[in-house]
Amino acid sequence: MANEPHLRHQKKSKNSNEEEEKMGRRKHVKPLHNRSSYKFYFLYLLFFGISCTLAYQWYFTSYKVRTIDYIGYGLGIHSNEYAVIIDAGSTGSRILAFSFYRSRIDGSLKLESDIFIQIKPGLSSYADNPKAGAQTIVDLLQHAKDFIPQKSWSSTPFALRATAGLRLLPSEKAQNILKEVKKVVDDSPFLSDEHSVSIMDGKDEGLFLWFTVNFYLDSLKSDTSHTIATLDLGGGSVQLTFIPRKIDRILKEAPGHLYKVSILHKPVETYSYSYLGLGLMSARMRVFLNENAENATNLISSCVNPQTEGKKWSHGGNTYSVSGITKQPIQKRIEKCKKIIQSIIEEENVDKPPEIFELNISAFSYFFDRAAEAGIVDSEAGGTVTVKDFQIAADKYCQSSETTQPPFMCLDLTFMWSLFQYGFGFSPDTPVTLTNTVDGHEISWALGAAYKILESQPSS
Repeated sequence: MANEPHLRHQKKSKNSNEEEEKMGRRKHVKPLHNRSSYKFYFLYLLFFGISCTLAYQWYFTSYKVRTIDYIGYGLGIHSNEYAVIIDAGSTGSRILAFSFYRSRIDGSLKLESDIFIQIKPGLSSYADNPKAGAQTIVDLLQHAKDFIPQKSWSSTPFALRATAGLRLLPSEKAQNILKEVKKVVDDSPFLSDEHSVSIMDGKDEGLFLWFTVNFYLDSLKSDTSHTIATLDLGGGSVQLTFIPRKIDRILKEAPGHLYKVSILHKPVETYSYSYLGLGLMSARMRVFLNENAENATNLISSCVNPQTEGKKWSHGGNTYSVSGITKQPIQKRIEKCKKIIQSIIEEENVDKPPEIFELNISAFSYFFDRAAEAGIVDSEAGGTVTVKDFQIAADKYCQSSETTQPPFMCLDLTFMWSLFQYGFGFSPDTPVTLTNTVDGHEISWALGAAYKILESQPSS
């Protein structure tokens, strides 16, 4: 009997254990449920974080207009800003007017639409009649008025930048033209100041065009490794611009060629250099001077179609009469032409940064124009060719004596392939993309200039 309580206690303990096991099993269900919930919430937060990161990279690291921008604009969240730029080039003046969204989401400018109108000749052709040159600007400004709402005229910044054409004129003549143009601009309804009319530095021309091209290609992102190098051949100068992958050599050998460009509000080291005197029209003049007296107006040249006689050509405010040389064997004439052109290029000691051989190269302006005229690329779509293609086309035109051939095509194409090969050091098989539009937009440095002006304005 003495052991009975102990036996009852043991029995009770057994029942108690069974109850506890049941309770334990019931209690165990709740922790399992909690861990599943935590796992679900963790995966949800992970997915949300990844989505936000991708959204940031997709939207906030690009200037491209996204669907969300259009929605925001439709809801009145975004506001419009405008800019008017005149590119006063050596062979013509072009007005570009831009309409942007000022995104309230990331504060950047998103291009909505633009216009491009061109007239010829350029302001430098009015060296002896500045008022007539200024009148051409009046005509161009009317196109900007038609494009921009009148209520926005007074807040729309205006800038006219003259390029190599005026750089090459005697200083007094260039300044006389700019003074007359400034009077026209002061009378216009657009926003201007004492800096609105000026001659642009060649490196800015290169940087602004590089920005424009990469902007249209949607390459200006936080990761700049997909940007392309640009070569812009104007009438008076040629510009090379790109983002170097390694800047040690440039810092050591050509530190003056590096500039900081703001991309998505971050400074990026960018290489840019302009060679004044290696533009196509300037190169022509230098070729002609090689075989003629300095003050001659009746010019002959081994680089001109031998059937050409008395072709009128204007440059730097002067008009010349140009003829080919008939009494010269074809091969001798071609070799002399090459020698003259290559010596001109060698005089400039063109920098050959190794980085450009690893980049995609796009060439614009006269590079495209002459290639299209020569049938190297389609005149609408452009295309990718090699330096050798330019040389083959040049040889074809240089060997021809047909009167129907363009008089300066041999000279122009020979200069271009020689500039590629002997100037910048490209091999004959180097691919070069040629175009004058991207997504229907005319390629010009003006977009880059408009961006800089608008981003420099105080926030409203």
